[in-house]
Amino acid sequence: MAEHGDPPVRREASRRVRDVPLRILAVVIFGLLAWSGVVGLVQGVPALAVPSLIVGVAGAVRALSTVTGLLPAGAARRVASGATLLAAVAALATGLVLAPVGTDRGFVIAVSAVLAAALAAYAVLGEPVRRAVATS
Repeated sequence: MAEHGDPPVRREASRRVRDVPLRILAVVIFGLLAWSGVVGLVQGVPALAVPSLIVGVAGAVRALSTVTGLLPAGAARRVASGATLLAAVAALATGLVLAPVGTDRGFVIAVSAVLAAALAAYAVLGEPVRRAVATS
């Protein structure tokens, strides 16, 4: 664990090392969600499959690019967050459009909304907040 006397660079590196397992977990979770979307398309359930596929692919790409360091700090991360939020909106809209008429409509819309909310939460909360480091 970092101590108060450690230089800021060491604390930053320590935090990044602690974040890697969580980011890998996010890649796995969103990858499984994308896989379930593909399986749903093959089985002929597009109303649930397409939003799952959109959320899974967008989340996995975002998490993978963060793990690999492809997103440098600054504008690129903000653009990636915006694109992830846009994918969440697209997943919700797709769920609304593809929802079947009848008793299953509410369920499909609710599942799409939960998936879109999870992706939006990851887009907003997935990056750690940079804090100013006080030097003494």
